[in-house]
Amino acid sequence: MAAKGKSVEGYVFLTEEDADIAREEITRINFVSSKLSADNPNAILAVYDRMIQNKTFVTPVGQEYMRTIRDYLYKSPHIQDELIKDIPVVVSYTEALKSDEEKKEEQRIQKRKVKTFKREYQVSLILIGLLLFVIISMFTIALRSDNPNILNYENAIVDKYASWEQDLTAREAAIREKEAELEGIE
Repeated sequence: MAAKGKSVEGYVFLTEEDADIAREEITRINFVSSKLSADNPNAILAVYDRMIQNKTFVTPVGQEYMRTIRDYLYKSPHIQDELIKDIPVVVSYTEALKSDEEKKEEQRIQKRKVKTFKREYQVSLILIGLLLFVIISMFTIALRSDNPNILNYENAIVDKYASWEQDLTAREAAIREKEAELEGIE
């Protein structure tokens, strides 16, 4: 049980955290081994299934222990082979085999996506500002315009009818004057 730095039980891990997980798994292995009885294969199968279900062992150290239990269960005449589950592997080996150039290229692509988003955001802010300016300009023109529109139609119509009324009143007064003159002449 050599446990120096990143090396645990003959495995060298990439990070100290992974090595710590492997050390914790060794503690679990010792605990489970002390509780298991080799003369009860059904209990061992139940513990094996629970370890798979709970993902108790994820490092190669724990996987190796799971493999020994699995081999024992296959050799046991009391356990049917169909009841023994396969051991799940939680590591992607294709990711580990990628070259440094492929990893750098993926990082560049991710950075480009972020830059594209920032660029689109800036363009959208400029467009929003431009559209806001156009809308404010349209309202200003509409308010200062002499032509009736939806903003000032009521005032324009009232002013128009008021001017007609004044014009009619002035014409009516002129007609009355003419009538008075004509009556005075007759």
